[in-house]
Amino acid sequence: MSALNILNIGGGIALILFGVRFLRKGLDRLFGPRLAIWMNRMAGTWPRAFASGFATSLIAPSSTTISTLAVQTLDSGALTARQMLAVIFGANIGMTTLVILGSLNINVISSPLLFVGLIFYQFTRRRISRGLGQFTMALGFIFLGISLIKISAEIDPNGALAQVIRIVDGYPIVLTIIAAGLALAMQSSTATILFMASLGGTGLVYPRTAIAGVAGANIGIAITTLILGWHLLEAKRLALGNFLVKLLVTILCLGLMGWLVTLFENAPGPVMLRIGYTHTLFNIAVAMIGMPLIPLLNRLLKVWLPESKDNKFGPKYIKEGTTDSIALSLGQSRREILRVSEMTIAMFDDLWTALSTNNESRVTNIKERDDKIDFLDESIKRFLTSLAHEGLDSSELTEQMRQLRYASELETIGDILDKNISQLVLKKIRLGLQFSEEGWDELDNFAKKVRENMIIAETAFHTRSETLAKQLLRHKGKLGIQYRDLRDHHLERLNARLMQSHETSAIHLDLLTHLKRINSCVSPIAYAVLDEDEPVSDNNKILPNR
Repeated sequence: MSALNILNIGGGIALILFGVRFLRKGLDRLFGPRLAIWMNRMAGTWPRAFASGFATSLIAPSSTTISTLAVQTLDSGALTARQMLAVIFGANIGMTTLVILGSLNINVISSPLLFVGLIFYQFTRRRISRGLGQFTMALGFIFLGISLIKISAEIDPNGALAQVIRIVDGYPIVLTIIAAGLALAMQSSTATILFMASLGGTGLVYPRTAIAGVAGANIGIAITTLILGWHLLEAKRLALGNFLVKLLVTILCLGLMGWLVTLFENAPGPVMLRIGYTHTLFNIAVAMIGMPLIPLLNRLLKVWLPESKDNKFGPKYIKEGTTDSIALSLGQSRREILRVSEMTIAMFDDLWTALSTNNESRVTNIKERDDKIDFLDESIKRFLTSLAHEGLDSSELTEQMRQLRYASELETIGDILDKNISQLVLKKIRLGLQFSEEGWDELDNFAKKVRENMIIAETAFHTRSETLAKQLLRHKGKLGIQYRDLRDHHLERLNARLMQSHETSAIHLDLLTHLKRINSCVSPIAYAVLDEDEPVSDNNKILPNR
């Protein structure tokens, strides 16, 4: 084999690898977070989870894309590792469609795919059309890489390289390890198996080599999933469960190698297509063995990977470093922001309970909790701004700014709760003051409505619901009117010389003001969801303690 042929084979591998990576980027642009949201909604029971994984992988036939979606889904807390195992088993089968397509003699369509894809990707501006163009071009690159390898992989059947291949063919365990390392390096079982299929079309791949290579490639991508999810306990459990089942099937394949070789040799179609069939059958076996083992695997994984006893506080869902999936990164930061929102609402609840029950113990750690929110806010902002180096398109940049703004508003609410409302609560408790019955009812009712808006804002941010965003804006206007009415009612009680109202007047009016400011902080998420400009306001500035 000449040096030029070797370089051409390397170029073919590069085209397949780039095509798979470009495919993942196109899927990010085409679907964004919607694919993960759809998968979450579908995966309720085990059969539905299996079906959703299969359907998702037909839409997104990329092993690393499915791995990142799985980690993103676990990051969001929507599903557990036990449920996601069924999703992964279904997705493993669906992902083999791209290998089968690449194994067919359809390489002649690579140029039309590249041409059509380029038109959509280069000359349109909508995210969906550009994503479709990128997806189409990716398939063209993959098929072109397969064709280049088939053309270039000419080998002398009596040469030294052919003898080496025949010798290695006698050591299936070594072949399995080599294929696993190749898939790990490429971060794609699809690219690895397509490379083998391309060589198979030239007669360089024997049945034993093909079977061991398919098993090794699946082991390699299972390790990739483990690496992707290492920072999250549930994702680690998922990846380890998937790896163990694939390892079990690999051991069975090596043990039944003689029977499988006979089956491979008698299968219809060219060697390339038979390699694709082998990949599909391997993952069907993984599903058939793995699905009944899910309860047992779940118990074992909880024993092997127990909940961490490390109480060190820090981000749970975001991690430093680059990623080739902007959708995954934005999904992680969104989950971290939702965590901050939950912490902020819990602070609000504890302060209001302390105010109503005169329980000072609920106020003592508010400062510490606000410091934690400040720390997470800084971590989230650093993580989101680092994504700019990855090259964000317009829609990703919009989502990044939406998250930055909401995180900033939550940090402001934390400051209001700590620096203003907590001081008023302590003042009321330590002075032994009591609101008038009417005054307290008004305050409590207003606070409940503000809290409801905090929940609506959080849900609108998570689901991008325009209905909730519009509801939030309506509530903002109503609460603004109610705020003015409640101030007037309080002043009327002062005119009536109600002693309790005089004693608590400053606290009452300040609480109303700060509750209104909290409501003003959560309202901007509605404008972000509706893609409208937010009216300029200075309501969110931190006021000095009174």
